[in-house]
Amino acid sequence: MDYLQIAVLVLVVIAVWAVVEIALTMRSARRDISKLTASATEAISSVTEVVEQAQPVVAKLDGIADELEPASKRLVPLIEEAEAAAGSVDDAFKSLNGVLEDVSTVSGTASSVTDAVNRAAESAVSGVASVVSRLKGGPSHEAARLEGAPRAQDQERADEAPAPQREESAPTRYVEYTTVSAGSADEARVTEEL
Repeated sequence: MDYLQIAVLVLVVIAVWAVVEIALTMRSARRDISKLTASATEAISSVTEVVEQAQPVVAKLDGIADELEPASKRLVPLIEEAEAAAGSVDDAFKSLNGVLEDVSTVSGTASSVTDAVNRAAESAVSGVASVVSRLKGGPSHEAARLEGAPRAQDQERADEAPAPQREESAPTRYVEYTTVSAGSADEARVTEEL
């Protein structure tokens, strides 16, 4: 046997072995491709089922979005109206604060007017009592004394005795508001002049 024949024989054996290997590889590749195709078919069917189940949900979501669109368009004006209402409430509170300050000022003025009227009335009563006592001919200091006022002797004793110290505080005064009539308007003008 010649070297050339041995080489051809080896090549034939290698070729047979390669053909067998290719056949075995093709067979296993076909089996793997079948499994892969089956898996892909199952995956596609699963995806199809999911898509079919998701379609009603997507349709409902589309319907909800369509229903919400007009409401969202109306929401912006509602927010603007709420902001305007909040602003008007703030303005109302500011004007109420101004009214309350005016009421406080009017109350203070009315209290001052009441004090002035009381002093004027006391002066008038004292003057009338003094005139009446002079007309009667009695001593002026007794006649000028109002009812309930201490006598001069009692006053002198009180002046001699040490007076207990006490804190002087302004009496609490309340002003009652009534409806304004023509006479009240004249009093209001007098109050403004003071």
